[in-house]
Amino acid sequence: MMKKTLKYATLGFITFMSFAQGAELKVFSGGPFEAAFHELAKDFEQISGHRLNIEYGTAPQLQKKLTDNAPGDLMLTATKLMSQPENQLKLVEGTMALLGKGGVGIMLRQDAAEPLMNSPQSFKESILKADKLIYNKASTGLYIDQLFQKLGMVDQLEKKTERFVNGDDSIQRVIRGSGNEIGFGAIAEIKLNLSKGVKYAGPLPDAYQNYTEYSGAVMKTSSHPKETQQLIDYLKSPKVKEVFKRTGID
Repeated sequence: MMKKTLKYATLGFITFMSFAQGAELKVFSGGPFEAAFHELAKDFEQISGHRLNIEYGTAPQLQKKLTDNAPGDLMLTATKLMSQPENQLKLVEGTMALLGKGGVGIMLRQDAAEPLMNSPQSFKESILKADKLIYNKASTGLYIDQLFQKLGMVDQLEKKTERFVNGDDSIQRVIRGSGNEIGFGAIAEIKLNLSKGVKYAGPLPDAYQNYTEYSGAVMKTSSHPKETQQLIDYLKSPKVKEVFKRTGID
């Protein structure tokens, strides 16, 4: 009996030591993945024994992390940014993996009347009637600017356009609104803030939609490349894809 008890105690000690010795992985991530990581971080930590230290940022902020060779393990951002030759030099060759894509959504404050915006014509009519058009200065906002130019509506819309540094600030502006305001942002970021007073009114019409592809890769500054690759493999799993889909990443 003593030997059996000792055996179980030893196994328990080994399991504890395995968890205790798990790595802390520094993750630099785009904001659209925040809602998903609220669910996935704890799951990965329990499965792997590693711990995640996640820092969210805009594309320019994440670009600076790469440029400055910031110590980190996983870079998770727009594939287009990561594919630039100068950024490829900052990532471990052969580790970049496509994880999903995110579209642009329409947002309103919770008590606002929902305009019809599901076709090109109704979209144009609604933005012309809006008191304010609100979006960020990051990649989503740059695309909305290009869309308004493509539609030949810049002069008509310029005076009622408000732009903010990031998605959080534009979402907060929509929540604080009181008139007929329409906001635009990454679908995943809008869904993350549904409980705070913003309403997701749907995606841009198909004819105007723009998807950003996102990839993850091991950074050359990583102290834990094998463990980081384990995280990338986890993020590619069918189980994780379901969470991505629900939180706005296809």
